Amino acid sequence: MCKAISQWGIELKGAEEGLNAWRIELKPPFDPFVEEIGHEQGKYLALRSDVFKMITSSEEANRVAKNLLSVLNVIMSKNADVDPLSRGAVIEFVENGRPRKHHIIEAEPIIMRLRGFPADLKMVDAQVNVIEPPPKPSEAQLWMRAATLEPELGRALSYLEGKPGWVELYKSYEAIRALPNGGISKTEMARFAQTANASERHHPSEKYKPNKNPMELWEARVFITRWIAGSINCINSHNSDSML
Repeated sequence: MCKAISQWGIELKGAEEGLNAWRIELKPPFDPFVEEIGHEQGKYLALRSDVFKMITSSEEANRVAKNLLSVLNVIMSKNADVDPLSRGAVIEFVENGRPRKHHIIEAEPIIMRLRGFPADLKMVDAQVNVIEPPPKPSEAQLWMRAATLEPELGRALSYLEGKPGWVELYKSYEAIRALPNGGISKTEMARFAQTANASERHHPSEKYKPNKNPMELWEARVFITRWIAGSINCINSHNSDSML
C-alpha cells in the first residue's frame, strides 16, 4: 500500500456522476487516490498520486496530470462506465496550510451523459452494524498500477481515449502484442490485424488482403480491451506481494 505524500495534485472537474465514481473507485491508501478538499466556496475533489512526487513547479505538475488523466479516464470508462473528467487547477499542498490553487488556462473538452450513481455497497452483521472490509485497491487502481509497472500498457490505454478508430486501435495493439493476452486465440489476433490493415491503415494492396470474416469496429475495441485486461491481470498477479 502506498499513499501519495507529494506536494502536488490536480483538481477534478466534470459531471457529478463521474466525480462520485472517482471518489468511490480511487480511495486512499492506494495510489492514485481522490481527496476531498474544503475551502471557502465549498468542496472540490483533488487527484493525488506518487507520479507527482518529484515535481517542482505547477507547470510541470499540469503536464504530468495531463498524461495521468488521459490514462485514468480510459481506465475509469472501462471499470466504472463513466464519462471523462477534465483538469481544473493544479493543487499545491503546503505543510500546515490550506492547499493553494494554481490556475493554468488550457481548453479541455468534456463529454457528459446522464447516468445513475454507482452503488457504494455496505455489509452489515445481524445487529445491522456496518462491517468494514479490509482496505484493498479498486480495479481502477490495479489497472493504473499495472500501467505504471509496464509503460507499454499505459501507452496502449492512451490510444483508447474517446472512440478510437482502426488507426488508434492498431497503435494500441502494437504496444501490447508482446504482452500476455489472457488466452486470446491466434485466429482472433489474425482477424484483428487483417481487418485493421485492410481498412483505414493502408491503401488497397495485395499485401493486406481482408479477412473473410472481418471485425466490426466495436468488436475491435472489445478485442483490444480484453487483451489489455489480460495483461493487467497477469502483471498484477505476478506482483501481488508488493501490494501488501
